[in-house]
Amino acid sequence: MESLVSKRLFIAFSLFVAISFSSCHFRHNTNISIHEQRDSYEFYASYSKNKTVKVQRYLDERLGSSEFYRSELDDYDRTEVMNDDTKFYIQSTPGRIKIKLDKRENTEESYKRVKLICEGLKDVLK
Repeated sequence: MESLVSKRLFIAFSLFVAISFSSCHFRHNTNISIHEQRDSYEFYASYSKNKTVKVQRYLDERLGSSEFYRSELDDYDRTEVMNDDTKFYIQSTPGRIKIKLDKRENTEESYKRVKLICEGLKDVLK
């Protein structure tokens, strides 16, 4: 009887470990944080790498550039200046993106434009 209970406990424990491992391994968490201060706006997201192409297409469309990313494996790390003189920093790798805007270097319209783009990114990552 003791051996049967031990076997059942061992099987239950093994199943628990297997289920826990698979749920951690296949979970596709998306984390988004927005920090806004008087002089700056910062958007950060980490997400499943399989959403990278979606993020890149969205940014290419919203920023009016088909040359923003060359491939889904590209890392992007630079300050962008748009046609309307909106200036912001973007750092992107598959599964992560950071956008920073210095409000002192941009107009209110530029700030609102970048904020709207970041709000759209939240929808893309749902």
